[in-house]
Amino acid sequence: MDLDKEIERWVRALGLNVMVPPNTPEPFHISTAPPTGMPVVDIVRPKGAEFYVIAMGIAIHPDHKSALSSMKEQERRRFLLDLKKAILSMGVDFAFLPPDAEIPDAVQVSRPVLAEGLDAHKFLEEYYRVRNAGLLVIVTFADSFRRPSQTSLYI
Repeated sequence: MDLDKEIERWVRALGLNVMVPPNTPEPFHISTAPPTGMPVVDIVRPKGAEFYVIAMGIAIHPDHKSALSSMKEQERRRFLLDLKKAILSMGVDFAFLPPDAEIPDAVQVSRPVLAEGLDAHKFLEEYYRVRNAGLLVIVTFADSFRRPSQTSLYI
């Protein structure tokens, strides 16, 4: 599909690194990241689909999982509900994984975009919507559970 090549060109023009994950079943699947290596955002066109899925997976750091498990159940539920509401307010889909876990191992944020009429402006708007929602998850966990001596927001 010519649009596949256009999308790859658009993200490369931003200075992002582009990688094709090994053994992907989809006809188009690239992982993108800035030169620093993170965050990684995937762009996927499923077989036979007239749309792309822009997605970002965020693994929950073991320290943050431990901090969540030490919270009172009501506080933990409130924290996760507030995070879910914040993600939804950004206009993306999300999944806490595993789905029914009291404490998630990961959060996936995504947004489907139709191929028809897709241009660079619309694509980049949706790409950064997903990326920013993923960064919201990272920053929320990092800021909420930061140790006094910790200097990085990413752990």
